[in-house]
Amino acid sequence: MKKVLVDIVPVLVGILLALFISNWQQSKSEEDYINNSIQAIIKENQSNIAELSNSLNRQRGFLDTLRKYNTDDYSLYDIVQQAKGLNTPDLKSTTWKFLVQDSKHTLVDYEFINRLAEIEKYEMLINRHNEKVLDMFYQPAFFNDPELKRVCDLMLQDMMNIERDLRKVLEEFIAYAKKE
Repeated sequence: MKKVLVDIVPVLVGILLALFISNWQQSKSEEDYINNSIQAIIKENQSNIAELSNSLNRQRGFLDTLRKYNTDDYSLYDIVQQAKGLNTPDLKSTTWKFLVQDSKHTLVDYEFINRLAEIEKYEMLINRHNEKVLDMFYQPAFFNDPELKRVCDLMLQDMMNIERDLRKVLEEFIAYAKKE
């Protein structure tokens, strides 16, 4: 019996050591994956902040042009031409959606995922608002009605407020994610 135990103990120790090393490697691999994902999400959100800032600057210019030419003499088409187009932000959210779809999203805490969901809510609001604003500008584009131009002004201001709110949420997320 002693001989069997002497033969089995080293094998058991070897198996336990191999399991420990395997678990440690898997844990390290998952940690690296999450850290790399978080860094990619931060970069993507920094890019979105820059996109929002540029878009907001161009939209302010468009609003100035809209207000300057809000007379019967100029159609919305003329104003869009004068302002060199209407700009909407091109936001990206592929990195975090990939993380959430992966089974490893369970390795990230609830607050992290909740903040990403908040960002997505704003992106959806912006996309819906963009569609409404563009519908407003391109269907009756040749109308000269000052009231229609005022409605466009209000819609564009509302869209810009949503974009500012999203920019703030993105900045808060980045500060939070860098602490993690």
